[in-house]
Amino acid sequence: MKVDIKVEDRTYECELIERVGDNVKIMIDGEVLEADIQNITPNIYSFLFNNKSLDVEVQDGTKNKEFIVNAMMERFETTIIDAEAKYQMARGNGAGGEDENAISSPMPGQVVKILVKEGDQVKAGDTVVIVSAMKMESEYKVKQDRKIIEVCVAEGDNIDTNQPLIIVE
Repeated sequence: MKVDIKVEDRTYECELIERVGDNVKIMIDGEVLEADIQNITPNIYSFLFNNKSLDVEVQDGTKNKEFIVNAMMERFETTIIDAEAKYQMARGNGAGGEDENAISSPMPGQVVKILVKEGDQVKAGDTVVIVSAMKMESEYKVKQDRKIIEVCVAEGDNIDTNQPLIIVE
């Protein structure tokens, strides 16, 4: 299973390739790494890779899938961005936030209905587009009050993963 892991301001694409006992093989941004991982206490892990040992403390963050990682005398804010998180962001539970100007679908599908036009003012929670993907219809909403800058698709269009559907101000 692939997930993105955001550490501070950098995002890494990660995939667990194999796990046998304490030995794991993972791919991070296309590079395969092998490590032995020991759980020392409920929050402390010991990693051994490339003949080097690293002890890491993991604490729960303020939200689900957010963690504080303490390693090498430094503190790192870490977020796991899995398929569910990407889906929620694209549906509006993250789309249209402060730094997000494009509403997109996390999977390919077909545009069923567009509920806005360029120049429209929309309120937080308003549905702007409906997409059918994998035999399910999903409503995509804005998270904050916004102005529609561009409608990038038309009803009936087939769309690709992460293709911008609506651009907001």
